[in-house]
Amino acid sequence: MATLARARLETPRLWLRPVAPSDEAAVVAALNHIAVTGWLAVVPYPYSARDFASFQMAYAVPGETFAVDDDEGFVGIIAVEDRTLGYWIAPHRHGLGYATEAALAVLAEHFTHDTSIITSGYFEGNLRSANVLRKLGFVETGRDLKHCRALALDRPHVTMALSRDAFAATRLT
Repeated sequence: MATLARARLETPRLWLRPVAPSDEAAVVAALNHIAVTGWLAVVPYPYSARDFASFQMAYAVPGETFAVDDDEGFVGIIAVEDRTLGYWIAPHRHGLGYATEAALAVLAEHFTHDTSIITSGYFEGNLRSANVLRKLGFVETGRDLKHCRALALDRPHVTMALSRDAFAATRLT
């Protein structure tokens, strides 16, 4: 899959930019909250500077993966990688609508250049992510068990998909 056309995006409250080495302390601090990593599949807990370095080298591709900032600084990570949307927001910024706002920008940019369906999902019980994905137009496509590395167990998981047309329809209502 081609990367998004732009490595930087802006919303009314957020700036999305490439992940930088200077993000290490904020990412490590946020991902050392089980309230974040317990809802993510592949992120280890505890999370170390070495984990961040590995993430930045192997996965944080500009134009696919974005650090999210508000006017006070770093608040999270969002990515469309291999046609899959993933994101997390630091606990001190939960409940402000940042995941939805950042995802709208990333998905709008993606669908400008690629009509492929985007997948995502959430562990059952993660009502925040369920609500974000539904607001974006994602629909449930199945249920399975998925491993949560931070908790070292398989958890019930809801898989979802979003077409370009469904995304556009949610923007009209």
